[in-house]
Amino acid sequence: MSIERNYNSLPWHWKSKTFQNDRCWLESIIRNAAPFSDWWTKARIVQLAYLNPSGYVSKTVDAIPTYPGLTSEKAIAETIRSLCDLNQHPLFAEMVNEDYVINTLNRWHNHEFARAIGRNFEIYADRQHSNIFLVTSTASSSLNVDRKLPPLNRFRPLFNMDELVQKMSVAKCDRLTMRIHGYASPDNVFYNFFIDEVKSLTLKDPITHLSDLENNHFYIGYHWPSELPLFSPGLWVDYFYDWGIILKFLFVVSIIALICGSLLYIFLLFVGVPLLLWLGNFGGLAHFWEWLKLRETADLAVQWHWIVLTVLILSLLVVQMMRLIVYQRDRYRAIHYGSPDFSEFFWRLDRGLEQQQSQTSSAESPKIAVNLIGHSLGALVVVNSLRILSDKFGKDEINTEEKGNMGECLTLDKLILSAPDIPLEFLRESRNNYVRSAILRSRTIYLLSSDRDVILRYLSTLANWWVEPSLEMSGLRLGNVYLKTVNKPHEPIEYHPYIRIMIGSEPAANPTSAYELFEKFNYLDCSEMKGVNGTSLRLNLCNGIVIDLINMILYLFGKIDAHGGYFWIDTPSFAVVKFLLVNPHISDEDMQAGINHLIANTPIRFWPSQKFICKSEG
Repeated sequence: MSIERNYNSLPWHWKSKTFQNDRCWLESIIRNAAPFSDWWTKARIVQLAYLNPSGYVSKTVDAIPTYPGLTSEKAIAETIRSLCDLNQHPLFAEMVNEDYVINTLNRWHNHEFARAIGRNFEIYADRQHSNIFLVTSTASSSLNVDRKLPPLNRFRPLFNMDELVQKMSVAKCDRLTMRIHGYASPDNVFYNFFIDEVKSLTLKDPITHLSDLENNHFYIGYHWPSELPLFSPGLWVDYFYDWGIILKFLFVVSIIALICGSLLYIFLLFVGVPLLLWLGNFGGLAHFWEWLKLRETADLAVQWHWIVLTVLILSLLVVQMMRLIVYQRDRYRAIHYGSPDFSEFFWRLDRGLEQQQSQTSSAESPKIAVNLIGHSLGALVVVNSLRILSDKFGKDEINTEEKGNMGECLTLDKLILSAPDIPLEFLRESRNNYVRSAILRSRTIYLLSSDRDVILRYLSTLANWWVEPSLEMSGLRLGNVYLKTVNKPHEPIEYHPYIRIMIGSEPAANPTSAYELFEKFNYLDCSEMKGVNGTSLRLNLCNGIVIDLINMILYLFGKIDAHGGYFWIDTPSFAVVKFLLVNPHISDEDMQAGINHLIANTPIRFWPSQKFICKSEG
C-alpha cells in the first residue's frame, strides 16, 4: 500500500446524526449509477466498510450484504473485484486495488466524497460494435424517480473517461459524431431509437462486408433527462411526497381565482347584464333578444355566485395541462442539466486525449473532427453547450484557422439541426447569443425543418408565451422555416427561406447585419416528406390551417411523427444525414451533388449555403 490512511481502523460504525442521510445517499447512488463505473464502485466501497446498523434490514447487492462491515482494505478490494468479470471491465480490473479503496475511504472520511464522485455523465460501450457508445447525463427526470439505465445486455458501462480515451486511441479515431435527442424522449424510447439508427449505420454490404460507418468513426448517442407527456412517473409521484407545496400552490391559485371570479361576477352584475337589457329596448333588437330569452338569462346571471368556483377549476385545468405536456420541464432540464453535462463530457474528453497524446507520442496528432446532430430541444442543448465551450476554449474573436477548435484535440466540423426549437429572432439581430457562437464555430451547418411541424408551430408558442422575452421569439421557431420558390424569368429555380405566421408567410431572413448567419445554413425543407407530413395538399393562403389539422390528427394516432420523423431510418432525410456522416472527405461540390441525388423524386427541397455558392461562382 502506497497511500496512508486518514482514519483509524475498519469496520466503521454509523454516526447517529448522519446515518439516515448517508445511508440514503449511498443507496441512491447504487440504484442510479452504472454498475462498475467509477462512482458506483466508490459508493459500494464505502458501503462495504460499514457495519449493518442495529435493527436495520438491509438488502443484498450481488448476493453480498449491503453493509457487511469488512475489516480490511484488502478484503474490500477482493470482494468488489469478485462482483464482475474482470475481462469485461479492464480498467476496473486495473484501477480497483487496495490503494484505490484507501483513497476512496479517505475521501469519505475527509468529507470530500461529493468531489470524488463528481461526474455528471456516464459512458457505455456497445457490446456489438466497437465504435458505438452512449453518454447519459446522471441527472434524473425527477427527484423522486430513479433513472433507467441503458439495457446492460447491449451496453457495457465504462469505468470512466480514460477508458473511452484508450478505445479512441487504439482505434485511431479521427471522427466523432454525437446524436442528441429532443423533447419528450425518455430514456427507454431514446435507447430503442438509437439502436435502430445504429443498425442502419453499421449494416454491412453483402459483397464488401464493410459498413458505412468506419471503425475509426465513433458514433455516440447522448441522453439528457426527458419525460414522456401525460404518463411519465415523475408527473404523478411528486404529488405523494410534497403535500405542503401542493397546498401552498392551491392556496395561491384559489386567491387568484377568487379575485378574478369576483371581478367577472361584478362586471356581469353591474355592467354586462344592464348593458344587454338596455340594448333590448331598441325596437330592431327587441325580437332578437326575445328569441334569445335574454331576460331569463340575465336573471339567472345575477345569481351566478358559482362563477368563482368555475374560474378556479379552469385555472387548475390549464396549469395542470401545461405540467402534463412536460414541455417547460424538458426545456428546463435541457438548459440546466443537458447542456452543462454535455459540455463537461467534451472538455474532459479533450483533456483525456491531450494527456494520452503526451504520454504516447511527442509529435502533435491531427485533431479529431466532431459532428453534432441536435433534434428539437436537443438543438438547444447543442448550441448552449457550444456557447459554454466557446467561453472555455476561446471567444469568437479567434482567427479563422482556430475558430472550430474545441480544445487541443477536437475541432467542430458539421452541425446538423433538425426541427430546432430555437427562436428565429436569434438569427435576425446581430447580438452575441448562444446561436451565434454555434454558427460561427461550425465549418458547415445543415438545417432540417418543416413548416408542418405542429409541435413547434402551436405547442412551442403556447408553452413559451410567458417565457420568451418577445412574442416573435415564442411564436417563430427556426425548425418551422420552409423554402419558398422564387420564380425569375429565364433563370434556374431559386428558393428563399420563409416562415408561416398563421395563414400568411413572411421572409425568415431580413436583410439585417446578421444576414450572413442565414447564408451559412444548408437548408433541407422536409415539409412535404412522408413521415413528418400526412397530406398531399400543397401549401397556399387558404389551406394552411386544414393541413395543420390533418397532421395533428395523424400525429395523435401515430401515423406520422410531425416533429421527429426526420430520423425514421426509411426516410430520405435520414439517408441524407447518413450520407453527410459517412462521407467526411469529399468536396463541397460532391456533397451537394450527393444530396441532390438522394432527394431526387422526393418532396424535399434543398438550398445550399450561399457562402458555398458565392465561393463556387467566384
